[in-house]
Amino acid sequence: MVKPGTLASDLHWSTITFHFRQYRIILHAMIEITGIKKSFREKEILRGVNLTIETGTTLVIIGRSGCGKSVLLKHIIGLLRPDEGSVVIDGNDITHMREKDIFLIRKDFGFLFQGAALFDSMNVEQNVGLALRENYSMTSGEIDKIVAEKLDLVGLPNIQK
Repeated sequence: MVKPGTLASDLHWSTITFHFRQYRIILHAMIEITGIKKSFREKEILRGVNLTIETGTTLVIIGRSGCGKSVLLKHIIGLLRPDEGSVVIDGNDITHMREKDIFLIRKDFGFLFQGAALFDSMNVEQNVGLALRENYSMTSGEIDKIVAEKLDLVGLPNIQK
């Protein structure tokens, strides 16, 4: 049995009963951004952004050109470091984390840059399967099957080549 609640410090928790004993576990947000600031030269892009995204939440970030949407997303996946503040992903503060450790967290993300930019020297199958080829010991057949399934899932069947 799980009973959700909120502690005074705003940390979410659940009580789990296991073998007739109750245990309180702390749950964390999927993504938690606290007070991040980012400037490029004299141009202030992010001015103390705070954002919490709970697990299972869908969020859309919209705004005019140049307002910092892409800069914010690059902070979330660890491509940029904030001048101030913190970025916590699944309980891991990536703000000062080593690049190789951020890479392990980044493997759980899927992202596509503005303009749906793919590697133009590759076909769709190669673009979609790139992370699988780079990060996993899979055969070409296994990768091809997963790529076809994912493209079908988003309504793009049979366009791999």
